[in-house]
Amino acid sequence: MCRRCTSTGRKCDGYAPESLVSSPDDSQAIALVQRISTHIPGNAEEKRGFQYFIKKTAPELSGYFDSSFWESLILQASSSEPSLRHAVTAIGSLHEDFNKHLLKYSTENTGFAINQYTKAIGHLRKSLATGKHGTLTALMSCILFICFDSIRGHFTAAMVHLQSGLRILRDARARKSIDEHIIEETIAPLFMRLSVQAIIYLDTRNTSERRAFVEELMKTSFRSSDVTDTFETIEDARNGINDAMEGLFRMFYFCDGDLPFCFQPSEAFELYDKYSTKLKEWNTSFDKFMTAKSHTFNSRQIRGAALLKIQHTAAKIIAETSKPDISETIPIDAVYGRRNYEPFKNDFKSIVNLSRSLITASEVDAKNGNPSLTFSTDLGVLGPLYIVCVHSEELRFQAMDLLRRCPRREGMWDGEIMSRMIAEYWEIEERLNLQQRENGGTPVPLDEVIDLEFSDGMKWEWRLKEPASTRRSLSPPVVRAVALIERSLFEKSTERNRFL
Repeated sequence: MCRRCTSTGRKCDGYAPESLVSSPDDSQAIALVQRISTHIPGNAEEKRGFQYFIKKTAPELSGYFDSSFWESLILQASSSEPSLRHAVTAIGSLHEDFNKHLLKYSTENTGFAINQYTKAIGHLRKSLATGKHGTLTALMSCILFICFDSIRGHFTAAMVHLQSGLRILRDARARKSIDEHIIEETIAPLFMRLSVQAIIYLDTRNTSERRAFVEELMKTSFRSSDVTDTFETIEDARNGINDAMEGLFRMFYFCDGDLPFCFQPSEAFELYDKYSTKLKEWNTSFDKFMTAKSHTFNSRQIRGAALLKIQHTAAKIIAETSKPDISETIPIDAVYGRRNYEPFKNDFKSIVNLSRSLITASEVDAKNGNPSLTFSTDLGVLGPLYIVCVHSEELRFQAMDLLRRCPRREGMWDGEIMSRMIAEYWEIEERLNLQQRENGGTPVPLDEVIDLEFSDGMKWEWRLKEPASTRRSLSPPVVRAVALIERSLFEKSTERNRFL
């Protein structure tokens, strides 16, 4: 699979000139894409999947931001690279199934989309063996494979592709690839965003898996610079917030939740100081940018700006409630379980209000027959709404209503499954609170008691925390109550996962 991807140093001759790649709205680029879609090889079903990607998938994957990768570069490259063409067709077919409510998160390798994905891998292996693939093609293949496996809920495979892509990116930089400009301006930011959204999966894995991934990230430094006084474009602001979030998430991956802060790696503290500062500086620069430029924005740019503000607000909440404190003597998971979210009421309101505006606009688009942007490889509104549902007593039901109005796929997040997962979390919380009231015990925060386990096939389950130190910190009645809840939910898990 993509684990075997290695750069070969030969540039593919099928790419269009860089000037064309950088201007996807140019009439020359549009004409080229039309020729590609007309003359693309394959049977009727393959042509249909490819056409669906061009007309529906690529615009949605571009979202409110730069479309050069999805709507120009990847399509041009597909005209001469069978591995990319089959991968594009696979993603287009998967998207069509999603829109028709036919997408099943099965671990079985059957169906047309899987067949195309398998063909893409086969062509990639053959090209690697003969030395025909260049670095840029290998990196684009990794991106497509990550997206395909994330969308169908095969997170283990997606993480293999992601780590392979990071290694290829690192090697390309060391060798000064001929495609350096495209790699740095377009490909590297994509890998940064894919690394950030991988948190939904990594957050549920053990410390060694998280540490292995962050070590890979540390070896592959993304372009990072001081936040400027203001931004020139929406894309500049997007890269800035992704830089800050990626750095903060590295800190979280580094930490072992079973240990106090004083026993965490020193790198975690350094990362927190650097990127929490960047997060604050970003907000100041973004406010200046909006004051100076927002009156010139079109509808797409306004929505993009709203999404960036949502993501910053969610990252701010996470950062400020996760500040390292070496004076703490209890495991950091227990510390995080007792976090105070009262100071963030206005931030929760901002997330809900801005998310509502985007979801309402998407609903209007759908009624008017325009792409409603329900299919993305990037983080969007689902993660921030999840935070509100779990941590805001006041706004949790409004956030849940928005999730249920939002049948989105955002990388490893699925809006419909997430709403069911949160509803079950609330059920556990209510039962735990009831047991604690009946036993006269001191209330224990739920996230100090249970963990989310996320696995392939989009399967999930809430489980009692395993470390003995955590269980010893709870009163026996609470342990018994949660154990009963866990057993009852486990019995329902088979029925629950039939939905997938």
